[in-house]
Amino acid sequence: MVNMHTIKNKNTNKILLILILGIYFYLCVLMLKICLAYFPWQDDNNFLALKQDVVTTQPWRFAFQVHVLVSSLLLIAGFTQFFSQIRQKFPKIHRYSGWLYIISVFIFALPSGFIMAFSAAGGWQTKLCFILLSILWGVSTFIALYKIIKKDWLAHHDWMIRSFALALSALSLRTWKIILYNLQPYFDWLTPVHIYQLEAWLGWVINLIIAEVIILKLHQNKKP
Repeated sequence: MVNMHTIKNKNTNKILLILILGIYFYLCVLMLKICLAYFPWQDDNNFLALKQDVVTTQPWRFAFQVHVLVSSLLLIAGFTQFFSQIRQKFPKIHRYSGWLYIISVFIFALPSGFIMAFSAAGGWQTKLCFILLSILWGVSTFIALYKIIKKDWLAHHDWMIRSFALALSALSLRTWKIILYNLQPYFDWLTPVHIYQLEAWLGWVINLIIAEVIILKLHQNKKP
């Protein structure tokens, strides 16, 4: 009876893992499709049509191009860090993809995102949101790097979860956008500006809360 229960739990976990992987890779492909849509470059393409005040100025334009090019690669590299199978069977892939993630954050994604934050639409609320996101993402990634150098594996894992949760805001922000626009007919106050402000904050705050819950659960499971 115990064995059947264990087998049932393992099968459920496998199905859940496959479902999560399927959703994640679908979102990554969608993200890649969105990013590639900006090339060849046109100043009025998609999101850029709303950024006519800064789209031709530097460093905003260069920052946006860098951010778009790196985002999908960063998400894929970061995701590989959380599979024990990859870490145990292919330690070099785990190590190299981890360095790829950290380098991509510090050299490309973080600086470009920080530059773009100061020109974010939606008023000071949205600017503050993206500035805080950039700071927290940088701090969590730096601590994750520091902990792995010190060989504090557990703390490194915790801070990588936080860092990647913030990186996933690129996907969750767009998911919240879809949800909020579907809710718009039921709430008169839910204007496009309010939707943008809400999706910006929900895109990373909820991720960070979920990350803390995951970390708490992992620590509880490791207790004797």
